[in-house]
Amino acid sequence: MKPGLFSFLVAGIATFTPVFAEDGNLSLAAATARALERHSSLQVFDAEKRLADAKVITALMRPNPELEFETEDVLGSGVYEGFDSAVYNLGISQLIEVGGKRRLRAEVAKSSREAEDLRFEAARREVILETARRFVGVLAAQDAEETAARNLAIAREAVQSVKGLQEGGRGSAIDVGQSELGLREAELLAESAKSRTALARQQLASLWRATKPDFSRASGSLGEPRGSSPSLDGLLETLDDHPLMALARSGIATARHELDLQERLRRPDLNLGIAWRQDTTVDDNAVVLNFSLPLPLWNRNEGGIAEAQAEIAKNEALVEQARQQLAAALGEALTRLEFARSQYRLIADEMLPGAAKQHEAVSEGFRLGRIGYLELLEARRALTLVRGQRIEALSSYHEARVEVEALTGTSL
Repeated sequence: MKPGLFSFLVAGIATFTPVFAEDGNLSLAAATARALERHSSLQVFDAEKRLADAKVITALMRPNPELEFETEDVLGSGVYEGFDSAVYNLGISQLIEVGGKRRLRAEVAKSSREAEDLRFEAARREVILETARRFVGVLAAQDAEETAARNLAIAREAVQSVKGLQEGGRGSAIDVGQSELGLREAELLAESAKSRTALARQQLASLWRATKPDFSRASGSLGEPRGSSPSLDGLLETLDDHPLMALARSGIATARHELDLQERLRRPDLNLGIAWRQDTTVDDNAVVLNFSLPLPLWNRNEGGIAEAQAEIAKNEALVEQARQQLAAALGEALTRLEFARSQYRLIADEMLPGAAKQHEAVSEGFRLGRIGYLELLEARRALTLVRGQRIEALSSYHEARVEVEALTGTSL
């Protein structure tokens, strides 16, 4: 896990082809590429984009002309009986939209289409973040499994050592029983660690809908925490580039286009027509010109305008809400990051060396026959506990780090 790797993935993972090494190792880049290709939450966006494209096409279409046929002075009485006095009108009419309504409808549709791209980018970034989190979980589980395996090897050696001391008259049956109990405990911890690793790999593979992991190991390691992180105030400005902020702002743009459209709808559209007229009573033909124009006496589209204005206010509030939510998430992530960093430093610099030194001293005392096996077992348990705490602190640090990088788009 190199610093800034998450930012690299956000920028360029879409063109990365996942490749697995012959030894079955899986890299973070390959895992992310697979998740982006097959994650179920991203599959729906292809259809959503096609739907938005279709709405743009529909918005750009002109109204269809209308074909009209009319017969007058028929089926009456007297001279109008039957069709002998019929007058036939055959014409075509076209609705002429004024005020740029078609252009504004297209702007609304295009703005909605752009919003789909932003929704996809936000979902894509969330998939990348979740993949990084689960990859960190696999690395931590692998470290814990390796630690448990080392403890198991030590416990087996201890059993052989205690049995040898007993055969030489320096040990006791109680020590042998305690050492065998310690071995059973180490075996249980090793099996538990192995199961947690298998579960972590399965959870990672489920991101690309695999029924079981097709890799044997996640490549990489949990590096030690770097220096101090940037301040919250220094990172808040980066939130404006987050896809969720851009999506919220796009809602304002769409609502403003809709307001423009609703205001233009107050202008009535003109309907023009031309027809061919045949009067059978005189056997003459003529051209008929007509037009119609709605009179906006009772409806000036006040409701549509008010609705669009309310939509603008709503989206402005959503922008502020998104900013506050992202800022709160960033603050929490930075707090977890600093806590994990300080916790790791305490464990790695003080607790782990102290526990290792104590275990070494107790082991030496046991070899010299000055200390019983029970004290050795307790020293080993304490060392195992501290090693596990070190892995947990390191895992928490890297999980918080990838979240900060996901929120800010910057490398730590």
